Amino acid sequence: MDAVEFPLSARVRRARHWLVVTSAAGAVVAGAAVVAVVADASGRVPVPRAVQAGLVLATLFALPVAWVGVRAVWALRGRAELFAAAQEHRRRRPTDRQLVDHLRDEHPLTPLWWMLAVLGGLGTLCLGFALPFALADGAVLAGALLGAGLAASLTALALAVPGVRHADRQGAQDRKRRGELWSLPSAVEHRLTVPLLGTGDGSHLGA
Repeated sequence: MDAVEFPLSARVRRARHWLVVTSAAGAVVAGAAVVAVVADASGRVPVPRAVQAGLVLATLFALPVAWVGVRAVWALRGRAELFAAAQEHRRRRPTDRQLVDHLRDEHPLTPLWWMLAVLGGLGTLCLGFALPFALADGAVLAGALLGAGLAASLTALALAVPGVRHADRQGAQDRKRRGELWSLPSAVEHRLTVPLLGTGDGSHLGA
């Protein structure tokens, strides 16, 4: 079965564009967080604690989830279009790049749910520990940010477990459908088992 570049719509290309934008924005915010913390610690430039807390929270929690979420949208849109286009390319299969981008063994939402679970657990521990100290120091705005982050972490934990299970079920259905449509070389099959956020045979910690 020969590989061919399956045509993807402008919606998929726009999603890819937003993935690049999110990556660039993440790098800028992460750099700003490092500069703010170092500048304040060295005493060269005083940076309000609320600003530092906001930048650190965004870097550690919001930006990773945003990047994985945008990538999931891109992968899901491409996944749907590749499956639909298979009817027009009976004796063809997508290129290796398209398969790895959109048709991994894991469902595109699985990394997002796992990231929410991990960050939710870490956020609950870290923010729950830091919140009393911020309030004791009278940093009301920083305390409010930490409290909001704690509430978000607990919500993420509550949503992540059923989300992982549902994504795993959908991923199994998609793998079966992919196998029915295309016969793939073993080397490509192996690449498709590598999860987005790690290495191995496609399994995740705790799965």
